[in-house]
Amino acid sequence: MSYQPPQHLLEVLQKIQYEEALPAGDPRYVETQTARGSERTFSRLAKKIGWDPASNQFFPPSQSHVLFFGHVGSGKTTELRQYAQRLNDSKRFCVVEVDAVDKLDVNNLQYTDALMAMAETLVKYLNQSGYRIDEADLAPLHQAVARVVTTRIDGREVSAELKTTAEAGASLLGLFKLLATFTAAAKTNASNKTEWRREVSNHFTALAGAFNHLIRQAEAALHKAGRAERLVFLLDGIDKLRGDDTQRFFVQDAEQLLSIQAFVIYTAPLHLKYGGQLAGKLDADLVLPMIKLQERDGSRCEAGWTALRDLLLRRIARKLFASDAEITRLVEHSGGHPRELLRLLKLCCEYADDLIDAATVERALSQLAADYRYFLEPDDYTLLVQLDHNEIHAGNDERTRQLLYRLALLQYNDGSWRRSHPVVRRLEGYQRALRDAPPVAP
Repeated sequence: MSYQPPQHLLEVLQKIQYEEALPAGDPRYVETQTARGSERTFSRLAKKIGWDPASNQFFPPSQSHVLFFGHVGSGKTTELRQYAQRLNDSKRFCVVEVDAVDKLDVNNLQYTDALMAMAETLVKYLNQSGYRIDEADLAPLHQAVARVVTTRIDGREVSAELKTTAEAGASLLGLFKLLATFTAAAKTNASNKTEWRREVSNHFTALAGAFNHLIRQAEAALHKAGRAERLVFLLDGIDKLRGDDTQRFFVQDAEQLLSIQAFVIYTAPLHLKYGGQLAGKLDADLVLPMIKLQERDGSRCEAGWTALRDLLLRRIARKLFASDAEITRLVEHSGGHPRELLRLLKLCCEYADDLIDAATVERALSQLAADYRYFLEPDDYTLLVQLDHNEIHAGNDERTRQLLYRLALLQYNDGSWRRSHPVVRRLEGYQRALRDAPPVAP
């Protein structure tokens, strides 16, 4: 039976999930590469880890740590899951996805947590998939992790079960239990998290070396089974780090990340790319562009309009709109941002009676615009007008980065041009700044 979108407004409303990333094969997925102008994004990513999809040539480097930038909610995870399927299908790679939001505390995340989560996810995959790793090859990591998680905390002994697991011979299942104990503490803010992090940091060289050894053994097992030649870790959700945590993880702790000799892809917040502090340590030039509704010269981008209309109508039946005009207005005011389109749809479902009509859409637009009014300062409107109408405006200061982070400013075509959010342009503050702006020289 073919897929049918929800047929009732209340059902639509209950199924809208902003944080939901679509798995490969989900019928709600819409191909957006042409609409984003990102046809070469996957090819570039694949080449960074040594594979040319066009020719199937494979010359992998020893390691590659790639940041995958994009606006929050722009669809990075959904796109990366499509990429992961293509990498897996190539038989060159085995992608190990680590969901930081699910497994760790993104409001208090450090490289130590990420390392242990990567190791846990790999060991779990190997164990569940039936791969065998010799005890001698597991022993270094088993011993290193056991030393961490059996550390006495405030004079308290670890549980008997954990102590028994730590002292037992190295096995995939035993190692998984030890690693899961650490990541569970990192997720739940357990009192022993700080001490365990210190232990990982103090013995990081040995721990990283043991993890690298396991990676090589895992790749050998995958290759022998004909499954893949190299592992790729996909660390998703790291783009949700805030403030100092972002700087510490990607900048201050970059050397620790690079100590892991593997292919690692991290989702990263767009504003980090323009902070000027990455210093070239991590591969930081890959951006998922926003879906375009217009080109830089103002002409209409038909691919973008089609993609967003399809995205909308896979989440709500067409019969729930009074006319196509309401669909057009929602797409137009999303600015090409998938999550903003879903936010508008959610508001419409809350305001509508039986159908989403023109009045419902107007109320939704006004409500979303009001959400931006709460945090925008008078000078922000002036800056947004300048960015909209002055092509030579550099726009890379802290205020501009904050506008990008908060989606008041949207970026297209790998950053070659930007525009303010369409709902922001409805606000009186923007209109006043536009009236007061000096004319742009021809």
